[in-house]
Amino acid sequence: MATTDTKNNKTQNQSNTGNTNTNISTDMQTAEKTNGKSLFLRIFAIIGLIVIVGLYILSLVASLSDWENSFGIFAGALGATIFIPIVIYLIRLFSKKD
Repeated sequence: MATTDTKNNKTQNQSNTGNTNTNISTDMQTAEKTNGKSLFLRIFAIIGLIVIVGLYILSLVASLSDWENSFGIFAGALGATIFIPIVIYLIRLFSKKD
């Protein structure tokens, strides 16, 4: 009777291993798809961050240099601070393909 139980346990373990391998490969495929989207969104986020920080640095330099358009550059930086995250969010929203 003990040998029958041992054989049943081995059979169950082998069938569970097969399911685990299937789940792992499915998880890896899903991770690869989401990593591509994540990389795409991260690139847009980094570019947006660089643009916003660059505009604030430019507005600081413009105000210290007494340029005539320094207020316009500052207003553009404030607008970009609001506009760029909204655009990134919309890209993220519309790039989801279920």
